[in-house]
Amino acid sequence: MQKLLIIFSFFFFFNATLDESNIDIELSTVDSTTFEISWSVNIQDYEELILEINNNGTIEKYQIPTSAGSIEMCCYADEVEVTILVIVTKSIEQDSKECLAVDCYDFIKETYFNTKKISFPTTTTTTSTTTTTTSTTTTTIPPVVIEEKVDFLNIEITNALITSIPLFDDIDLTDQEKNSMAVIVSTSIIVLFYIVLLLHEWFNKILSENNIRWFKSDKEFVKSSKLKNILKISFVLILTSFLVGYVEEGASISIDLENIAIFIAAFIGLASVTLFSEGTEGFIESKYLKQKVKIKWAPQAIFFAMVSTVSFIYFNMPIGFIFGFVASSYIISQRSSAKISPKFFSSISLSIAGFGFFYLTSTEFVLNSTVMTAIASLSYLMCLEGVLFKSLPGGGNELFESLNDSQGAYKILPLVSFLIGVWLFIRILIISPESEFANFQQDILGMGSFSITFAIMLLIYILGILILGFGVKVFSEDE
Repeated sequence: MQKLLIIFSFFFFFNATLDESNIDIELSTVDSTTFEISWSVNIQDYEELILEINNNGTIEKYQIPTSAGSIEMCCYADEVEVTILVIVTKSIEQDSKECLAVDCYDFIKETYFNTKKISFPTTTTTTSTTTTTTSTTTTTIPPVVIEEKVDFLNIEITNALITSIPLFDDIDLTDQEKNSMAVIVSTSIIVLFYIVLLLHEWFNKILSENNIRWFKSDKEFVKSSKLKNILKISFVLILTSFLVGYVEEGASISIDLENIAIFIAAFIGLASVTLFSEGTEGFIESKYLKQKVKIKWAPQAIFFAMVSTVSFIYFNMPIGFIFGFVASSYIISQRSSAKISPKFFSSISLSIAGFGFFYLTSTEFVLNSTVMTAIASLSYLMCLEGVLFKSLPGGGNELFESLNDSQGAYKILPLVSFLIGVWLFIRILIISPESEFANFQQDILGMGSFSITFAIMLLIYILGILILGFGVKVFSEDE
């Protein structure tokens, strides 16, 4: 026990500094088992005062409400060690060469302490005559015991990706001036960023339409078991969420509550996008149109997430960080067309899901929890970006496919669905002063001259995806 106590004390005071001049402790005995503690702390702007009492290997920890006072403690024997810890949080301005923003600060917690000891006489048993004595009982109010409770649903989340996503109350959907805007003028760097997201969908489409030697061919895929496909999709989902949630600047992998929360948010967001998009289309094709449907895994999601992570580590900015589809539907169809294309239902379903998650950020239940807010915010961002980039020509191109797959007057429905998705994307993610676009623009302005390097990096990445995509089309066979 003594060794464990020494080890515990070593780790606890590893970053602590002895300060006898500003932390004063006076101990005095009251009776054979009771002593009085008087303290005075002359440190300004402290965050927390902690009293520790160590008696015979047992450590009691209390929170002290004031910087000066006294209290009687009972009941103890032998030697008692009393320690007062003062926890102070200091902000240190970073060197401008190491920080891309206008002002950057590091917040460091420092601990100062002082320790005093008091001894009680050893109790011995003796034979004595019985006498009548008058005793005085002292009633003391003990300090507040520190309750170490962790509320996972309300941990502090500082991840820039999560905090930059606007909530429902940040955007006024009734602002007619902004609703009537037809053209959104943005910087060329942000346009390049969205072109990257568009090319992700284009590359995903190419992989789903061509046989790649690295992956399973059509025949091999048809023969593969459902369990094997589910395991592959789950692997992509978990690994992509891991890259979003755990890997931070400097490539340091730390398992803490914030990263676990972001992992859960990314996991739910990725799963929701795939479910409402590919899941809806596959369900309608299978159950209502009686077509054979297979769900294929999308290993390219891991590729994009890894490239994004490496860029985030070395350049402090994510590139195409969110790739919302971890699986793609492969439909073996014997029909020519449908009255209403299943892709319309998947598009409108994704738009409704995106707005639903967005609306949740206005509810008290979600706003009262930082984790629930992160889940809703990240999910609606993935859904709204997925609707647009999956439909556009040059991306997933599903708008034209949906128009060609519908009959007669029903062709208007895919167009309506697309326009709804475009309006939600522009109104929520572009126009608002608190939107992803606005926050991204502020980040770029804070990058200074490095923004040119960032733009070149985007262009190289775009060129790489184009070369890779056209290479797959040229050297692969159509499925």
